[in-house]
Amino acid sequence: MRGRYVVGALLAAAVGGTGVAAYTVLTPREPVTVAEQPVTVQPQAAPVPVHEVAPPPAAPLAEGARGPEVLAAQKVLADLGYQVREVNGVFDTETRHAVIAFQKVHELERTGIIEAVTAAALRHPVRPVPQARKGFRVEVDLAKQVTYFLDEDGRIERIYDSSTGRDQPGKHTPAGEFAVTRQIDGWRYARLGPMWRPSYIGQGGSDQGIAFHGGEPVETWPASNGCIRMTDASVNETFALLRVGTKVLVHP
Repeated sequence: MRGRYVVGALLAAAVGGTGVAAYTVLTPREPVTVAEQPVTVQPQAAPVPVHEVAPPPAAPLAEGARGPEVLAAQKVLADLGYQVREVNGVFDTETRHAVIAFQKVHELERTGIIEAVTAAALRHPVRPVPQARKGFRVEVDLAKQVTYFLDEDGRIERIYDSSTGRDQPGKHTPAGEFAVTRQIDGWRYARLGPMWRPSYIGQGGSDQGIAFHGGEPVETWPASNGCIRMTDASVNETFALLRVGTKVLVHP
């Protein structure tokens, strides 16, 4: 938690802002209890403690940037569960995807760059609330284009940048309740493109050709042929969690 409370101070140091920073803390809400029903719809976000208020960085932080401001942002993102791989002050590709996922959740422009608006959101983040019932371990939000991995109590543990089926006939990712049916631990060279370590989902024990996989670009919009694209690093991190039988909710 400590990383979230230093980001404001570090961003302030980056620009040498004047004035006295205001400090405000909000008490989080009580945990949300999800009712038992086929697909539960709950509020999309709940407040978390507010960070120290500080001016935005003097210049946007983008892939390739280094320094304490990047480190502070990585600490916040990692603490919230986004796909930061290394908290080391280096703005690498996975940090960019973590920023994009954060921007998607907060309904900001999906740039992968920490500019004034994104910096402000990092100081005042919200935690998305899962719609899945207890027992589901994965949730795909088609509207936001992110994938949540849930803990045993149904709380969001990790948030991954994703790209699902594009808006063309026969290319949409279907919504519904699914389970993982099979996995391929390696490359599959399918007719529609290469797939790294695909984990297929389906209903009734058979899949529909829809899989979580790497091997292709993870765009900021729905761009796949129906599958759920994730970065190769995200696929490597989650492959063992997507074992056969894992319950998956896909919702609009």
